[in-house]
Amino acid sequence: DIRNDVEEYIGGAALVLEDISPPQSVDQIHDRLGITRQKDDFSDIVGRTVDFVVIEGTPEAATGLVILVYDPTIEYFANADVWQSEVAQREWDLIGAALANSSDQLSVQSFSPAIAENFRATAFAAIMLSLLLILIYIWVRFGSVRYSAAAIVALTHDVLVVIGLIAFAEIMYEHHWFEGFANWAMIEPFKIDLNLIAALLTLIGYSLNDTIVIMDRIRENRGKLPYASKQVINRSINETISRTLVTSGTTLLAIFLLYVDGGPGVHAFSYALLVGVLVGTYSSIAVASPLVWSRKRDLSERRRREEEELAALPDRE
Repeated sequence: DIRNDVEEYIGGAALVLEDISPPQSVDQIHDRLGITRQKDDFSDIVGRTVDFVVIEGTPEAATGLVILVYDPTIEYFANADVWQSEVAQREWDLIGAALANSSDQLSVQSFSPAIAENFRATAFAAIMLSLLLILIYIWVRFGSVRYSAAAIVALTHDVLVVIGLIAFAEIMYEHHWFEGFANWAMIEPFKIDLNLIAALLTLIGYSLNDTIVIMDRIRENRGKLPYASKQVINRSINETISRTLVTSGTTLLAIFLLYVDGGPGVHAFSYALLVGVLVGTYSSIAVASPLVWSRKRDLSERRRREEEELAALPDRE
């Protein structure tokens, strides 16, 4: 009697729950399964596509429910035995563990506000310390605090823009104006979790390396000059832009394939990297490099040329 469209779950599993007593809402069962799935015993099945279909009762008080599960890496038609043990049985064990435990037992892994505040403070201190060490390293390597400030500004720009695009993805997913584009671009309401934090850290490393390559060429072209002029910066960008675009292009191709066919487990990670590499490439060229220049440097370059011209004149006897 149930005629729902489950085409995207073909090859997955449909687990039927009957005579649920007392009746549970779909949200309650969804939350119970989500909490249990995050535990160590079931951490290997995180990231699967899951849906709920009420067959008896209402979404607020369901007594019969079908849970649809799909894992693109383990399909029934590819290997029925592996599917039976790794998908059907594991999901059934998950349901038993989630519904058999009380709410108190399920919430053991939740953090108190004090612990969460401590984690937040520790993370903030670690980020500030890492930025300080990056500033010192670039300052020592290039001999000027301007290079350090330019790199830190570019990194901050990259991270803030990517976080903004992650938030904008949820807006596009939920707003009907962007429904067509969101479906076409495979955009989901991404949440800040460990995967996205890992993507941001990866982006910081990639963007910093890209920026240092351009700055290193600026230092080489500057030679013994105390400052980098506009001409030096423009020439350095032009000399490294092919390397920058080729490196970014090959990286984007790999990330794009991961975003399209990588599965739900890496979808948020690949989205953050995809937009991050684009933003990082732009910031290395158009944000960090121009910050190395100042008017003072061009005046110093002009004085140096004048001194060289005077030195080139023949001595008068």
